Amino acid sequence: MLFSQLEWQLFTTSIRFYKKHHYWPNIRQPKTFSEKIQYRKFFQRHPLFEQCADKLAVREYVATMVGETFLVPLLDVVDQVEQLSFADYGDNFVVKANHDSGSVFLCQQGQYDAHKIAKKLAKKLAINSGRKRNEPWYSNIQPKILVEQLLLSSAQQLPEDYKFHVFNRPSGQTFFLQVDFDRHTQHGRCIYDENGQVTDISLHKPSNNKPLPKIENFSEMVEIALKLAKPFDYVRVDLYNLDGQIYFGELTFAHGSGFRKFTPQKYDKLWGNLWQLTANPML
Repeated sequence: MLFSQLEWQLFTTSIRFYKKHHYWPNIRQPKTFSEKIQYRKFFQRHPLFEQCADKLAVREYVATMVGETFLVPLLDVVDQVEQLSFADYGDNFVVKANHDSGSVFLCQQGQYDAHKIAKKLAKKLAINSGRKRNEPWYSNIQPKILVEQLLLSSAQQLPEDYKFHVFNRPSGQTFFLQVDFDRHTQHGRCIYDENGQVTDISLHKPSNNKPLPKIENFSEMVEIALKLAKPFDYVRVDLYNLDGQIYFGELTFAHGSGFRKFTPQKYDKLWGNLWQLTANPML
């Protein structure tokens, strides 16, 4: 008997899942966090997924929910790499595609290879990221290239990356905070509970068990993350804090595409218990 396209995709995804997590997933009736990511990719739909996955369109959503002041300054938007004017962007800027995950190029202190960036972006623009990753909300996004101001502290350092894993439950919102330290040098990662206490969770990368440093306006960061996450049963909200000024990074609906391993594995189930999936009309 031949598999349908959906059944084949579920099967191949399950094989990859098993290799990463060392247990066979139940994607149609998920219980763990990683299973629910897969469930979302194949079955869950939301009217805001597409807009909020689009790195350009999400700016309107953020402005509506929390205000324009949290948006990174936008320098340019173009349709093709030939339209990029690198000489006009100054010494510190970021070039990124709006329709996928990972196409981000940092240009700092005038150090960048414009030809290399343009060549890589041209390839990215031709890829249907939604089909490639089985994350369909990317598929209908019209590919564009954004140029944003590169965020640098007063000491000319890149800001830390704060990722709020937010769960919306009938009893209220809760979250875990993932902080990626020195991401572009010696990348370290810690997971903290909502009280700011470091946990023993390692998510894809080993934890360095670093206490959460004092963060200016941290309570405001939490408030912003929870507001942006409100329409979703689960979402990862990425924020930056630059000398006390908070900036929006992105919203992610399938963290690591569901292939990031938890250590200890019990937290995969714990986070799955926190994630109360909304009713799904596709089943």
